[in-house]
Parts: sequence; C-alpha cells; structure tokens
Amino acid sequence: MKKWTGKVMAGTVAAAVLFGGIGGLATAPKAFADDDITYTVVPDASIPLHKRVDVGLNSVVVQASGIINMNVDDFKAELKKGKSISELARTSGVERSELISRLVNPALERVDNALSQKRITEEEATQLKKEVTEKYSAAIDKSGYQDKSSGKYSKKLKLKTHVDEESVAKVLGITQHELDEAFSSGKTIADIAKEKGLNEDQVIAGLKDQLNDSLKAFINKK
Repeated sequence: MKKWTGKVMAGTVAAAVLFGGIGGLATAPKAFADDDITYTVVPDASIPLHKRVDVGLNSVVVQASGIINMNVDDFKAELKKGKSISELARTSGVERSELISRLVNPALERVDNALSQKRITEEEATQLKKEVTEKYSAAIDKSGYQDKSSGKYSKKLKLKTHVDEESVAKVLGITQHELDEAFSSGKTIADIAKEKGLNEDQVIAGLKDQLNDSLKAFINKK
C-alpha cells in the first residue's frame, strides 16, 4: 500500500472540506482510493510571528496591576514617578518570583497552544519562550516602565467639542452670566439642567448641531 505525504498551509484542508465536503475525500480519484494520505500542516509564515501568538508583552503594566490588585491608572501614576513594577508589587506583598511566575506562565502556555495548533514552528516556540522570559523580567525591573500600547506607540484620540456658552445658556434657559456663575460654583451642565427640569438627552438634542460638527472633525482627524 502506497503512502503519500504532502504539506499544506493551515486552513487549506479546512477549505477543502468546506467546499468539497467530507464526501469529497471519500470520492477521491481512483489512483488514491486505496492509499493512506497524510497531511503535514505547516504554519503560515506570511503572518508575522507576534500576530500568530500574542504573549502579552504590550500589556505588562495592565497584567501586573491586576496581579497586585491595584487600580491600573494609579499603578501607571506610581510608575511615572520612577518606581518599578517589581517595587510596587513588593510593597503590595507580592514577591518578584511570584510576579514573574504569574506573568510568564500564561504567556508560555499561549506559546505551547500555538505550537500544538500548528500556528508556529518548534524553532519559533523556542524563540518566543526565550523572549517572554527575558522581556518580562526586564520590564518589571525597569524604573518608570510603561506599556507600549499606552505610550508613544499608540495614537491618542481626543474628542474636542466646540460648543459656545451662548448656545448652552439658551438650551438651559438661563443667561450667560448665570451660566458662568454656575460653573464658578462647581456645577456641571447636567447639574444645571436637572435644576431646570431638563434631562441630559434634552440638552444634547439642543446642542446637536454643534456636537455633530465636532464629531465630524474627530472622525476625519489624521
């Protein structure tokens, strides 16, 4: 009995079954009807390695804040003061070894899963595991460390609204002077609206045209 071995990209076999059905394998050409066919699925190298498996290196701060049970914004603020992740962890009662273990082990598990699913090769798995251990270790000991996704590598989107006080005052049924006084006393537009018997939706509806202009500028911002 002949045995034929071929290599296919991950997804090719699935496509064959999808379009040809399982029966398509049973009704293969006569030349292969009595043969054992073995497919070797290989990873798609056209997809960058770090897109095939995310080991979490862009979210070290977020992960660490969860491990030591600290608000992520407060955690980032402390890091900006020059402290390290391991230092903050130790202050919260979490030793460095435990922190590393809880950061690295899930990442290594994702690498193993990717390998078993044929999304990466043995060599790539070894490379990733080395990278995970080294980079997590370096990240938690670096003073002022910040995740790339929240630093200069990210594009910050800030919506700037352009609504003049005259329009706000008109919607609220007060004068601009009264509006200024309310703001000076610490009130918000929502607070003033409530006092005037208006809900937030009514205020937004009254300012809709100006808000729409701000939104249009926002979605077209490069």
